[in-house]
Amino acid sequence: MKRLSGLVALSILALLIFVPSAGAQQNQDMMVQPTPKVWSVAIEDFYFEPANAAVQTGDTIMWINKGSTPHTVTSDDGQFDSEVLKPGDSFMVTFTGEGTLTYHCEIHPSMTGSVSVGGGAAPVEQQPAAPTGGDMSMPMSGY
Repeated sequence: MKRLSGLVALSILALLIFVPSAGAQQNQDMMVQPTPKVWSVAIEDFYFEPANAAVQTGDTIMWINKGSTPHTVTSDDGQFDSEVLKPGDSFMVTFTGEGTLTYHCEIHPSMTGSVSVGGGAAPVEQQPAAPTGGDMSMPMSGY
């Protein structure tokens, strides 16, 4: 019986030592992962600003038509399409995975841009923005 009591006490002691260190590891892992951000890209007449954006996995880009004519934001590989955005409209995409995606305006094909996801490149300037258009989350696999 004393042996059983000793094993129980030793087990409890081992749990007291192990559990706090496991919790600390979990908190440390959570600190490593960055918080997803929302970035803003302006659709001007007749260019995207910035034309080449770099974001991290999980970040969202909101394109806002700040021009005076309608535009679209359409990926070259067909993964997303904003449809026509009138002046003041916006369109959002959340990027998962890693890679580079190119896009254009279907109305004005000379308007082009790209989004690089992951890789530590400099991100676009962060802008606070309130969504007014569509929202589309998409994986970035296969780029």
